[in-house]
Amino acid sequence: MELIDIHNHSTLSSDGSSEPLDMAKRACELGVKHFALTDHIELDEFHDGEWDYWAAIDKTRPTFEMLRSEFDGKMKIYYGAEIGQAMYNLHTAEKILAEHDYDFVLGSVHRTVHYEHMSRIPDNEFDRKRVLIEYWEDMLNLVEWGNFCSLAHITFLLRFVNVDTPAGLVVEKDKRSQAAFEVYKPIIDKILEIIVKKDIALEVNSSGYRRGLGGPMASAPFIKRYKELGGKMITVGSDAHQTSDIAKDIPRCYELLRDLGFDEVCVFEKKEPKFIKI
Repeated sequence: MELIDIHNHSTLSSDGSSEPLDMAKRACELGVKHFALTDHIELDEFHDGEWDYWAAIDKTRPTFEMLRSEFDGKMKIYYGAEIGQAMYNLHTAEKILAEHDYDFVLGSVHRTVHYEHMSRIPDNEFDRKRVLIEYWEDMLNLVEWGNFCSLAHITFLLRFVNVDTPAGLVVEKDKRSQAAFEVYKPIIDKILEIIVKKDIALEVNSSGYRRGLGGPMASAPFIKRYKELGGKMITVGSDAHQTSDIAKDIPRCYELLRDLGFDEVCVFEKKEPKFIKI
């Protein structure tokens, strides 16, 4: 079994706290054989002045080359990025992708039109329902565009927002994913059907375990449904923003995937999937 972690953030992300070399060194110490930094490119934030995305992006290629040379023969390094909110600034997203020969691109949604900060959403029925609907609609638009390799942490929003069930119940945090799958299944099915059709992978992001969701993002109901719809491509990552979280709970993700009928996951090289047994 090869340990894989291809979703990580360094100080080339505004919220990363560990240097790229330190991240890669720790991964290698842990026995990771396939590693990628996927530093944030949040398209809705490009013009707010809080973080110089262009300067950070310019450093990613030489950083990748340095890491590839440093760990040659020890660990496979992939040139990665996480594109957030691409549909909010599509011209810039496509310009970046055209100018950089990434191996691996994650597509993600971290906000919606009415809710810029997920951690600050008012805890009432109206806002919970509106942000969840907006979230799935934004994700549907993202996958219809589809210019990326893997759909990142499909249940990310559930770290912050509870789910109102048809019976009027508000569930515990570790039950949110199942409740969301049941309440929003029609649009979730559309999202999953499109990524299957477009050969976009589904990410299983181990940070859900350490964020109290009781499982990865995507969780078991989403992974199972993806498989039922014909999905075969799974990527795994820890979403580490510091060295201490690298590869955390990846073996638990493997165990869950095997229980759900998957015996391999994939990495991407030049945006082409390469399958690896787990």
